[in-house]
Amino acid sequence: MNTKSTTKLSTEGKIETAKARLARLKAEIAELEGNVEAAKEEARTFAKPNVVDVKIQQDEYIPVMSLLPYNLNLTTREGGQGSVKKFTKFGEVKRIIYKDLVDILEVHPNFMEAGYFYILHPGFIRHHGLNDIYSKILTKDKIEEILLANTEECVTLYSSANAGQQEIIIQLLVDKVRDNPESINLNMIDKISRVSKVDIIKRAEDSKFVDPATEQQEEAQTA
Repeated sequence: MNTKSTTKLSTEGKIETAKARLARLKAEIAELEGNVEAAKEEARTFAKPNVVDVKIQQDEYIPVMSLLPYNLNLTTREGGQGSVKKFTKFGEVKRIIYKDLVDILEVHPNFMEAGYFYILHPGFIRHHGLNDIYSKILTKDKIEEILLANTEECVTLYSSANAGQQEIIIQLLVDKVRDNPESINLNMIDKISRVSKVDIIKRAEDSKFVDPATEQQEEAQTA
């Protein structure tokens, strides 16, 4: 092969590599921007804890965040019928029209009480008498604080969560230990394991041999 052809192929290879890196960077930036917007939305929503009971219009859109690390389908009618709101990841926010959200609460009260999704509208929470329930549900920020697993406060926060959210937190910790064990304090993981009576490290090891697609499908069916 002559020098010109070799140089051309080498240059083309570098260009393709650069394009692939650029695409990955764009995807990472888009995800980070989405997380920032979700955090801003949550901060704006809960900046004022004393919320007056204002009238909410039937066509007003209410922000709702998924706190599940896998698919969550919320429907306005029993049996998966009616309007379907699909969330695909932890922290994803969708705006749901008020009257649909009221129907969703009627169909999925157990999901709401377990903290599988979080309504980012204090006025809605107050209007529907959900303050007591929400006082026992951890926000996304609190869950992420637990996932850092770097202080005793993480164990205390985990213990304060309801049973549904404790299951979610354990799954998120399992995923983190499996995918990036160097980023987490294993001593704190051991302490949470003792409190939860779940061997998080063993479950993370076992999950390496499970097909992720099958696991996610099974989880989605339970949500």
